[in-house]
Amino acid sequence: MPVFMGFTIQDWLIAVAFFIIFLCILEIRRFKKSFARELERQLLPQLILYIDKKDMCFYLKNEGYSVVQDIKIEDAEIILEDSGFKIGYILRFENIDFLKPKEGIALNFKVFDKDLTFLPEATERLFCHLINPPLKIAMTYSDIEGRYLRFIFSRRGEKFYSQRA
Repeated sequence: MPVFMGFTIQDWLIAVAFFIIFLCILEIRRFKKSFARELERQLLPQLILYIDKKDMCFYLKNEGYSVVQDIKIEDAEIILEDSGFKIGYILRFENIDFLKPKEGIALNFKVFDKDLTFLPEATERLFCHLINPPLKIAMTYSDIEGRYLRFIFSRRGEKFYSQRA
């Protein structure tokens, strides 16, 4: 404490100036990160996957500012428990040619068993059983410049979270 008592007004002004410069540098770094995130958000397609319980379907929406094209959804494996038995199914989604900005589309899928035998009755009735179990859906798509991106949508609770793969 006695060290600070010997400070003159000029010393205090210099210390305060350094403190203000330090805060300004931190704020500039925060703005720089925010700007980079916003730039990436505007340049990269932003696809959102969710379950529409009213229409009983998976719904994919382009929340970005650019067209998303050549959307390929990989087969998703799901295991359901029925009366204590675990039954595995494969969901095969139809590919989508393109999605405009702020446009959404219901995803069509077919259900297959582990031997890849098509199950038409399960396709019609299975959706209500897909609301609770864990599910991962991998998706590959490109932007208008032809850059391909791969994301994995994982469901936790009732929401899907995307992770770049």
